[in-house]
Amino acid sequence: MKVLVCFVLSYIACAYAGSLPSFITPCSRSDPNLNECVEKVISAAGAKFTEGIPELGIAPLDPVELGTVVVNNPALKITFTDTVVTGLKGFRVNTYKINPEKGKATLDFTANVTLKAHYDMNGQVLILPIRGNGQSKIKITNLNIVVKYDFEEKDGHWIVPSYKDHYKMDRAQFKFTNLFGGNKELAQTTERFTNENWEIIMSEIAPPALNQIIKKCVDQVQKFFAAIPARELLP
Repeated sequence: MKVLVCFVLSYIACAYAGSLPSFITPCSRSDPNLNECVEKVISAAGAKFTEGIPELGIAPLDPVELGTVVVNNPALKITFTDTVVTGLKGFRVNTYKINPEKGKATLDFTANVTLKAHYDMNGQVLILPIRGNGQSKIKITNLNIVVKYDFEEKDGHWIVPSYKDHYKMDRAQFKFTNLFGGNKELAQTTERFTNENWEIIMSEIAPPALNQIIKKCVDQVQKFFAAIPARELLP
C-alpha cells in the first residue's frame, strides 16, 4: 500500500547524491520529462527497494510488520495483533508528478495486498452480530493509493513536513477462523455476509491499518534523510 511513498521520497533524496544503490538509476533535474523518468525508475527499482537497503538503514517493506492494529467504534471493535502485510513488492505505478522548486510531488500506484493477523472481534455489521478470536486473512484487490507530499530542507537535511492521501479498492475478501467459538453454521453465514458487505468492513479496518503503514514508511525515510545532508542530495 502507502509504502511506495517511502521509495519515492528516498529516490528524490538520493537521486543526485552520487552514492545511489546500484539498482537505482538517477534522473536529471533538468530533464524536460522528469516525471516520466522518475516514474520509470520507481517501476524498475521499487521491488528491490521493498526488500530493504541495509547500508542506508532502510528496513524491508514487503513484508511490512504492523504489530497491533485497533478498530474501535461504538458498533464494531477489532484488535489485530502480529499483523503482517505482503504484496507491496508487486506494485505498479500509475502516474508520478514532481515539482522540485516548490517541493511538492504526487504518486499514484496500485497493488494487490494481503493482511494476516490474529484477531479479536466483537460487535455488529449492520444488523448482524459478529464475534470471534482466531486467525484472520484479508486479501485486497487493486488497492489504489494516491499520495501527495511536501519536502523541504531544515538544518541542512531534507524533511517531509506533510502529506495527504486517498485510496480506493476493487474488492476485499475476508477469512476469519473460530468465529462464534467455532460454531460452523454461524461462522459460514457471517463470513458470507462480511464478504458481501466488504466495503462496510473495510471502511473501519483500512484507516488504522494504512496509518500504521505510512508511519513505517516515513520512519525509514527520515532515517535516510538524517544520514545524508541535503546539499549532497540536490546539488
